[in-house]
Amino acid sequence: QSPHPVGLLVESMRCVALLLGLLPLAASRYQCPHGKPAKASSSVDGAAPSWTQSESLKALNDDRTPKTPNRHTVNLDLPPSERWLEIGKHYADQSDLIVQYFEDMLPHAAVVAIDKIAKHLVGYKGFGSYGDEMKGYAEGLGLDLGYVVAANMVYQLESIGVNCSNWNNTGPTGQCGDDVVDEIVWLESDHYLRGLEDEVVSGYCTSVVTQEPGGGIMHGRNLDWNLEEALREFIITVDFQKSGSTLYTASTIVSFVGILNGMKAGPEGFSFSMDARCQGGKIWSNLLEALAFGAMTPCQHSRYVMETATDYASAVHLFETGNLIDDGYFIVGGASGAEGAVVTRARNHNVDTWSIDPSDAAHGWYRLETNYDHDQDVPAADDRRTPGYANMEAVGLADMGEDRLLEDVMKQFPTFNPHTDLTCIMSAAYGTYDCMIWLDPA
Repeated sequence: QSPHPVGLLVESMRCVALLLGLLPLAASRYQCPHGKPAKASSSVDGAAPSWTQSESLKALNDDRTPKTPNRHTVNLDLPPSERWLEIGKHYADQSDLIVQYFEDMLPHAAVVAIDKIAKHLVGYKGFGSYGDEMKGYAEGLGLDLGYVVAANMVYQLESIGVNCSNWNNTGPTGQCGDDVVDEIVWLESDHYLRGLEDEVVSGYCTSVVTQEPGGGIMHGRNLDWNLEEALREFIITVDFQKSGSTLYTASTIVSFVGILNGMKAGPEGFSFSMDARCQGGKIWSNLLEALAFGAMTPCQHSRYVMETATDYASAVHLFETGNLIDDGYFIVGGASGAEGAVVTRARNHNVDTWSIDPSDAAHGWYRLETNYDHDQDVPAADDRRTPGYANMEAVGLADMGEDRLLEDVMKQFPTFNPHTDLTCIMSAAYGTYDCMIWLDPA
């Protein structure tokens, strides 16, 4: 018998109340020198040198080695509870790494509480059938369901896990005021207070879609999550199949039923990647809105798009619509012509769609996105945009291709940095889906 809707609402609100109680616990555990909430402001730009200028950080890239992710199949014709079961079993002997990730990110008491709380969210309406997928995944991994649900909300939970060792000091500084009545308040990135030799911890993402001389579209993506090396081995490539054929291919992480980037091959195909925007917004207003409206996480919404859209235009439309738990950028590439765009999303509406523009011969043949709205300045402390643009234009449209995009753009510092975990080159036109995880020097 299905739970009564009122009972689910009460349980959901109880979960939110308990989650709210974790915030002072995390704050009391971690007291960083810079750790007071502050309004994001351009007034601090340039107060300290950018990490992107650090030669020592750049040198750390030299001996990193690529490794092809393990590849698996998810059969979408199976009941949801069975789709990830075998993949879970494959990694069951290493599933303690998932628990350890949360132990490293949050105080132990918060981890225990989240395990108990999160399992009650599995029936949350925004998850849809993904809730049953999580149940099967947990069974295969041999983990408590709460940990798997928490893993699928890791972007939201990381917002309460900021501490001195995982502080985001190379990623977004919190530029987002386009769609809220009360301004989003965020902790300022501590690169404003650090020197060039201080440790860099996280870098977030860069994505680019570009035309190429053969008439196709290429798509590059770097994911800078700063996972421990053992967890990088959990990044996998998955072929999602229906009726025995691959519907699309995507990258994800073991225990996670959403996707980070993906591609549907063919002349009507398309690719996508997702970059963080304004550090996700406010966790509590995000979760409350999610419970009220059944919003999806951006990574689960991306699966919905990949399984629903029939071509580039419909993919862009679906990325522009739907309620999300977090803000984000969806970078979308088609198969030919000018099919490339950056969709800038607020939680409940589209902010902007920035498309490839062939009429701009100098710059319009590509679109490159880091973690800031394209029509706003980037902070000097985290300017990955300027060198990214320079690298694209140094290659040029006439010489653009898979190898040049990888070697001369995606593998160039600071687009590629010591915390880049995954690099992918995709092309729906050519059926290209080449990904590599990055391992540290021995």
